Amino acid sequence: MAYQPIGRGSAANDGTGDDLRTGAGKLNANFVEIYTKLGNGSALSADDFATFTGTETLTNKTLTDPEIDGSSGIKSGSSANLKISAGNQIVEIRGGGSNSGSITLNCESNSHGQKLLGQPHSAGVTNIQMLPAGADSTLVSRVSTDTLTNKSISGGTNTITALPNSALTNSQITLGSTGMALGATVTTIAGMTSLTSATITDGTMTINGGNISAAGTIAATTVTATTVTGYYKIAQWKTLVAGSADFAAFKTAVAAL
Repeated sequence: MAYQPIGRGSAANDGTGDDLRTGAGKLNANFVEIYTKLGNGSALSADDFATFTGTETLTNKTLTDPEIDGSSGIKSGSSANLKISAGNQIVEIRGGGSNSGSITLNCESNSHGQKLLGQPHSAGVTNIQMLPAGADSTLVSRVSTDTLTNKSISGGTNTITALPNSALTNSQITLGSTGMALGATVTTIAGMTSLTSATITDGTMTINGGNISAAGTIAATTVTATTVTGYYKIAQWKTLVAGSADFAAFKTAVAAL
């Protein structure tokens, strides 16, 4: 109901104002509206009333589609959590303009903060990111410097690049008694006691008092019959092989050395 003013006329006793009954009716109607709005229609509520500009404490109130604006934000009690109960358990931070929805987590002094930011519209991303399980920890980023413990990396689906040997605990392999760094080239290997299905190209192979056995043919152009202090240098046995009709004859000639 709109407010009903009592007509008083233009001048005292000019007969143009409301009569007493009409004026009393308007007065009653105005008060009924006030008592209904602020009470039960016949009595005012005993509660205090909040104002637009006052600092108030509201208890057990339901806000429907509220809009909250201001630099102070929303506060809970000094030692209480601020609890939000959404009907579908989802709190949605909406984006706008050229900015995606985000949440900023400030330090205890509110002098700096870290922002959780959604992907831009151009990425077309709709997914679920679940926080890791386990004990208290810190998330790892692409650019942070971290030490990872108890992690498994699938070699079939991942590629590790620019990893120097100095960053590896085991940065070399050992052949015989010769250590060889990963990615390196070794021209001399010491301490070998057995060599199977090997090919020696443009080099010298030294057998320390052992036997030579093969199922194939030893080329007559690469072996020279020379003995040096118990070592047989295969690269110098050219003359010996050239004089052997077959492998059996070669074995006989070697046995006679």
